[in-house]
Amino acid sequence: MTPVYETHSSVYRPGMTWTRTSREILPCPPSALWAPLADFTRWPDWDPDLAGVELHGPAEAGSTGFLVPTGFRGRVHSRVAEPFTITSLAQDREIAFRQPIPFGAMDLVLRLTAVGEGTEFVQEITLTGPLRAVMVAIIGGDVVKHFDVKCARLTELAAAQADHDA
Repeated sequence: MTPVYETHSSVYRPGMTWTRTSREILPCPPSALWAPLADFTRWPDWDPDLAGVELHGPAEAGSTGFLVPTGFRGRVHSRVAEPFTITSLAQDREIAFRQPIPFGAMDLVLRLTAVGEGTEFVQEITLTGPLRAVMVAIIGGDVVKHFDVKCARLTELAAAQADHDA
């Protein structure tokens, strides 16, 4: 199956939000992708923007955790950021969380939908608040820019798990 990649343009609404949605068809079922997605500690295995993730309890809606971005951003984030909150967790379908940012929030939704023999993987990032343009420059742009890398790594992890299980 040939991957299909589509990124919608960002939406700027003065005084409101910045949103970007990316999607790709991955050649494996949602259940195969769920293991690396649902294990937050494994996110650095597939997300090049993360050095670490720590959960402060079970992976369920309402739980909190801490993201450590890579590089200089991670050092700053580790000192000043508040924990994220899981806002949605539906097995084999969706993970969403909200990360407070100065005077606003970053909402990230990762959605899996079965499509034929594969899965449509959707990433939606929304930044709100008066500093959203700054946050787009600091982190939001990279979250979108590295989407193809995330998709490739998730596909590799799902394939490796399938080989291990066989």
